[in-house]
Amino acid sequence: MSTWNAIYRIVSFALGVLLLIGLAMVFIPQIQLDQEYHRREEQLRREIQAKQENIRELQLKQERFESDPAFLERIAHEFGLAKPGDTLFRFIDEH
Repeated sequence: MSTWNAIYRIVSFALGVLLLIGLAMVFIPQIQLDQEYHRREEQLRREIQAKQENIRELQLKQERFESDPAFLERIAHEFGLAKPGDTLFRFIDEH
């Protein structure tokens, strides 16, 4: 009878190992997919934060355009616009 007990123990152990391997094969891809979703979520959160900061900067510039004449004049000069009576100098880089 001890031979049968040994066989039952070996078969039970083998079945347990196979069951664990089967469970691992089922759950490991799901765990990896979940981790990928979390990485993507974090990346999207960073992108959203960067876009929100960009929106805040643009809103501040818009407010300055509406309320700060010196800022408006500086930006206009950067784009080559001038007030009547201004003398413009244009520097050309010859490389």
